Amino acid sequence: MGVRRIREFNLALLGRWCWRLLVNSSSLWFRVLAARYGVEGGRLQGGGRAASMWWRDIFALRQAGWFSDNVCRSLGNGKHTLFWSDVWIGGVSLSVRFSRLYD
Repeated sequence: MGVRRIREFNLALLGRWCWRLLVNSSSLWFRVLAARYGVEGGRLQGGGRAASMWWRDIFALRQAGWFSDNVCRSLGNGKHTLFWSDVWIGGVSLSVRFSRLYD
């Protein structure tokens, strides 16, 4: 009948946007979102209540860990890798786990 499971389909589409923003930080959409909501530590900010519903849903995926739980990262040349801020193991970034060294 062509009826999809709407929740899973919506998560997949939002995940696709997350992926696009992750791998193409020079795109027009990334620059628009960076201008609107700001960037801190190489990551787009949430925008709080002033954010659009679309952006809040995408940001919620990151906050809930859905995206990081379902996508793996390959280092490649390290251009899009934040050594101290990215979570590598144990669910905590190196800047938090080794705060004295990071400071």
